[in-house]
Amino acid sequence: MLTLVKKAIRGDKEAFLKLMDIHKPVMLRVAHGYLAQDADVADAMQDTILDAYEHLSSLKEPRYFKTWLIRILLNNCNHIYRKNQKYTSLDEVSGNLSDASQEVDTPLFKFRELLSYVSEENRLCFQLYFGEELTTREIADILHINESTIRSRMHREKMKLKIKLAQNGYAVWSGKEGALS
Repeated sequence: MLTLVKKAIRGDKEAFLKLMDIHKPVMLRVAHGYLAQDADVADAMQDTILDAYEHLSSLKEPRYFKTWLIRILLNNCNHIYRKNQKYTSLDEVSGNLSDASQEVDTPLFKFRELLSYVSEENRLCFQLYFGEELTTREIADILHINESTIRSRMHREKMKLKIKLAQNGYAVWSGKEGALS
């Protein structure tokens, strides 16, 4: 992967296209977690690929390519989200969170349902940590937040989520002695 990034930085267009193919699934999941409309996701993806290509020479450390790319994507998602806020109410956006064509019993739907219980402020941290399996260090780099802040937010949200899920009748794993609570 590092070799591809270095080739892309040196101007190898094929290497850049391969990197985009490799990271496309992650980018789509992040964008779908942030934006409700497929058209907005497509716009964010297109803008991100263009921005990444145009600014690839500004990447200082090739091993942080994924972090850098996700940060660009989040900036583009934020821009589109703010633009849409002028025209769309928050109720409409949250109402459209699960695509009508999305099967209710799929893991992605269940994950989105879980994310709906997490505060909006910390939803992105949860998505990057549990959905994309990034480390707290990588998330801190992407969001420009202290790593200990990420860990404390995650801990608080997990406790709130555990309570909320238990209130809604879900069996919640306690993590102690293999028991459900």
